[in-house]
Amino acid sequence: MTPIQLAMLLLAAPFVAFVLGLVCFRNKHAIASGLTVAAGAVSLGCAVMLFLNGPIAEPITTTWLSSSGVDIGFGVLLDGPTLLMGLIVTAIALCVEVYALSYMSHDPGRGRFFSFLGLFSWAMLSFVYAANLLQAFIFWELVGLASFLLIGFWYQKPTAVAAAKKAFIMTRIGDVGLFIGLIFLLTDAGTLDITVINQPETVSSLAAGRLDLITLLMFMGIVGKSAQFPLHTWLPDAMEGPTPVSALLHSATMVAAGVFLFARFHPLFMAAPATLEIVLLIASITAFLAATMAVVVLDMKRVLAFSSISQLGYMLMGLAAGGLFAGMFHLTTHAIFKALLFLVAGAYIHHVGSNDMIAIGRAGGRKMKATTIGLIAGGAALAGIPPFAGFFSKESILHEVGAGGHTIPMVLGFAAAFLTAYYTFRMIFLVTRPNPESAAVEQEPAGAQFGDDHHHDDHDAAPWPMRAPILLLAVGAAVAGFFGDALGAFLGLEVVHPPLAEMAPAIGIALAGVALAWWDYGRASADQVGFVSKLGALHTLFVNQWFIDRFYFGVIVRRTIDFTRLCFGFEQKGVDGGTDAIGLRTIEAGKSAAQSQGGWLQVYVATAIVVVSILSLYVSL
Repeated sequence: MTPIQLAMLLLAAPFVAFVLGLVCFRNKHAIASGLTVAAGAVSLGCAVMLFLNGPIAEPITTTWLSSSGVDIGFGVLLDGPTLLMGLIVTAIALCVEVYALSYMSHDPGRGRFFSFLGLFSWAMLSFVYAANLLQAFIFWELVGLASFLLIGFWYQKPTAVAAAKKAFIMTRIGDVGLFIGLIFLLTDAGTLDITVINQPETVSSLAAGRLDLITLLMFMGIVGKSAQFPLHTWLPDAMEGPTPVSALLHSATMVAAGVFLFARFHPLFMAAPATLEIVLLIASITAFLAATMAVVVLDMKRVLAFSSISQLGYMLMGLAAGGLFAGMFHLTTHAIFKALLFLVAGAYIHHVGSNDMIAIGRAGGRKMKATTIGLIAGGAALAGIPPFAGFFSKESILHEVGAGGHTIPMVLGFAAAFLTAYYTFRMIFLVTRPNPESAAVEQEPAGAQFGDDHHHDDHDAAPWPMRAPILLLAVGAAVAGFFGDALGAFLGLEVVHPPLAEMAPAIGIALAGVALAWWDYGRASADQVGFVSKLGALHTLFVNQWFIDRFYFGVIVRRTIDFTRLCFGFEQKGVDGGTDAIGLRTIEAGKSAAQSQGGWLQVYVATAIVVVSILSLYVSL
């Protein structure tokens, strides 16, 4: 098969599974789930073949729209970043789909669930392979729609409905900026073709101020989709969806779409130094803030959600510092170990019936050997412990940030690295070394929501469709870091290996975080409440997530509601009320006039003659 045929088959397979599953087999759960898994396998096979065939520099397109001398094509781009991202998305999607066969086996709506997975896979892959920005934007929005359906899958739960709406609205805020930036880019550059936009002559043709504006507007979309400060608060709430959704959307796919968009237009962003400074600042703040929130949360999925926000900040830090390879490398490794950790969390939740790490530990979570292996491998990769995957990619990012002389992002990056190691091993120790005498339950964050997001499973261990993806991804988390050179060669990017002396501080900081976690949670005599609980006001600040959500509700949401009520009252009582009053007065006037009408024509003629005579007499005098 030709590359274009492989690409079309890759994109068509999940779409067909979605349509058939939703329209024909919605209530035939086995068929719907089988179609989605089969489509995932087909897409992965095509992605592997395209990857092995190697990149194609020029897009394969056909003219879609033509107006005022501007041609917009519709097709696929098969360059290095596309083939890499396509391979990541299809691999993670298939692992999640196989995992969901067991996780969702007793859910009455699993046919609809697997159909929505097909919709999401189709939209995400179509975004990745898009040849121009307009085409990418269309599927970018469809990704948002699919995520809304999946996050709110359990629509009977008010919290799931609220989380889905919150995710949809907050990401749309950023998307407005992205769309305006798209229009400005089309106006100034005269094209939306990705390869043309990234050419040096196109970038240089854009005025400096205008380029800063365009890239800032595009970055707004990235902030929303990749959950960066200040539009990050939707992602922890999105954990109300089924755990396979969390693993798929919030590890390698939806939230990584923003990072991929930045990497896709890296030459454009690198020509806008003002934008890069803003990106570096926001990304580093995001990495640090999310890490502080994770250290006080006991809900396992929310810990991983805050972790995703923080690691996405790291990726954008690396990209903004000029490290295209570093950002793509961390995107790749993070996809593996974060999907692994979400699947691990789901296995524990499926077995124990609770998201609470203390409950999981006391229920004997460590007895689930395959799941615990995945927890340790994924946790070590997330914490940046050598030789696991996250260590190599995170070191590459810190090297790029340090080489650029970015002091504040560097300090915040190291602080986030310390906290990441701490909260990751806090999670590991709470699950594997539970202390029945612990006072940790007394430190449960205010407003945290615990409880089973799925039916309780009485089995002693996760079934094989859940264990197999966990063990496969655990191997990936352990060895993926050693393929950095091969990844760089495939992307055609220079790989810089930081010297050992430069790596030592980061290693030391990560180990210090592990040591502190051991002291607070791993020791036999540890009270398992953590050092943050002793910091008073700071603990309150972290527990309430820096009061950002409260600020949004109190200042923005509530004021918006008050304003809409005012507008509704004005419309109801002013516009509608005034119109109704005029109508009523007209009707009453008509009724009064009607009462003066007797129907006698001679009377009307006589009255007219009298009136005319009086007027004539008045005029003549």
